[in-house]
Amino acid sequence: MELTTSHGIQLVILLAGVAGGYAVVKSNLSRVMSDLAAFHKAHDAYKSKFDERLDSAESERSVITARVNTLASINSVENLADLNSRLARLEMGQEILFKDMDRQKSLHNGKHPRQE
Repeated sequence: MELTTSHGIQLVILLAGVAGGYAVVKSNLSRVMSDLAAFHKAHDAYKSKFDERLDSAESERSVITARVNTLASINSVENLADLNSRLARLEMGQEILFKDMDRQKSLHNGKHPRQE
């Protein structure tokens, strides 16, 4: 087989095509890699903000849950019954004290009760 100048020209054209294709692929690959890095950076920032919002929501939820549990324990049937019985005792003691105070006033004003 004999190599002619046309074969040499074809080989040069083929090598130029391969080199041009390599340059295009290298250029596109570097652009895609930089786009991918930018996407990862943006995604990490979004993920970080999302995690912060999620942590904030979880902490607020636990605060609300604690408050609800506190109110539930305050308003439980046993506590309300205890508070009502204490209130009834206080009102009864107040009535007794008012009666004693009225008796003391009446004694002080000269109306002494009869002693038998």
